[in-house]
Amino acid sequence: MIRVFIAIDIADSIRRDIAGLGRSLPDTRSVPVDQLHLTLKFIGEVEGSRVLDIQEALLDIVRPAFSLCLKGVGTFPPRGLPRILWAGVDPHEQVVALRNAIERKLFEIDIPRERQKFSPHLTLARLKNCPIKRLQEFLAGNAMLRTAEFSVEQFHLYKSQLTKSGAIHTILQSYPLKMANGQPEKR
Repeated sequence: MIRVFIAIDIADSIRRDIAGLGRSLPDTRSVPVDQLHLTLKFIGEVEGSRVLDIQEALLDIVRPAFSLCLKGVGTFPPRGLPRILWAGVDPHEQVVALRNAIERKLFEIDIPRERQKFSPHLTLARLKNCPIKRLQEFLAGNAMLRTAEFSVEQFHLYKSQLTKSGAIHTILQSYPLKMANGQPEKR
């Protein structure tokens, strides 16, 4: 069995800018800088032959390249004890459209659609027992977060291998997005 997911990589300059953003919070485990990505679909464990079906199905995705930036911070779940610290994306319409195209294509090969509403975000850190007051202060202090825009010109099918020292993500295949006049689609 191979654990797979589909994601957009974040520009290296943006990764460096936001790396460790939540480190000031107690009981927080920041996502390693090399694993900062925007997950479009987590598929999970599949047979090796199924990976080939997924790779082939994703070749049929035709979407334009686009630009986006990271904007604002928040936590999941929206109610109850916060477990995930995230950065939002702006604009999110192109990300949602790409994700929906992926969902439709994978559904054609019997991979179930996600039941939860898709909320494009970049996971920054995992929270354990972070004091709520400190978390509220952090969220208020970073509410205006806005990175430079970066181009999204491809998405990737990743393999995720879980180890004692954390997950190791490896790109299995990359899928280019269509360029309009050689430039990403502007918002």
